Amino acid sequence: MVIPLKKTTKEGEPYTRRTEIEQVLNELDGLAPDQLVDRLRCTQHVVPFEVLIYYLGHSEIGLTEQYLNPIFIAFYSRLEAALRKTVSEAWFDHAIAIREEIAERVVEMIAQARASQDDKMYYWEINFNDALAKMRIDVLRKQGPARETDPLINSVPLTQEGDDGHEISPEVDIAAADFVNPNPSKLDNETFRLRLMDAINALPEDERRAVGLRLQGMQIESLDPEVMTIAKALACRDRTVRNRLKRAYEKLRTVLQEDIR
Repeated sequence: MVIPLKKTTKEGEPYTRRTEIEQVLNELDGLAPDQLVDRLRCTQHVVPFEVLIYYLGHSEIGLTEQYLNPIFIAFYSRLEAALRKTVSEAWFDHAIAIREEIAERVVEMIAQARASQDDKMYYWEINFNDALAKMRIDVLRKQGPARETDPLINSVPLTQEGDDGHEISPEVDIAAADFVNPNPSKLDNETFRLRLMDAINALPEDERRAVGLRLQGMQIESLDPEVMTIAKALACRDRTVRNRLKRAYEKLRTVLQEDIR
């Protein structure tokens, strides 16, 4: 039987996992340990992070080290990959140290959850991506390269996790259209994305920030005063933002002219 979450809301209602998470857990519940490990390690049909947290965090499931170790290795590999996409050297100084700090915190929380069995990681079983994003923001604030109001920290990530792994977010497809046309499919190529990030990182600071925020899905301007825009974030006019983007795109096209054809 799948172990229910013990935490309750302020109204006394029990927290529940998303339907798709419960379905996967129910499907896996009857598997033998070796079959379970094979399924959790499968790269063709990856399970959600929440499922991995469930098996790593609940010691009452009774998995021995023989089975826990390969599950943990698979989880940690995916965690590192996710962090490389959201804490990139292209955007943050000391990115490697920041990623290591976040990963160490997650591992420590898993160890504490196994030792105490008190559902300390309940929210990670409900919404792993949001829990990781909150931890990332917390670490970045303490490390120094980010501020609470820095839109690079609070904006849409460049990738999102889909059924087949990480995919380019729709916001990025839209924001990058001006740059990669007439071949927007280039964004699907990991090598091209890395070259693009390196080229962006080499831009002057004002242009790099404008491009970075645009690729994060942020609007240049908005009629809604509550919406954060690039112009507001960079304390300049929308025309200035467009000029910076134009100059940046011209430089990027020059550097990547062979790649974007």
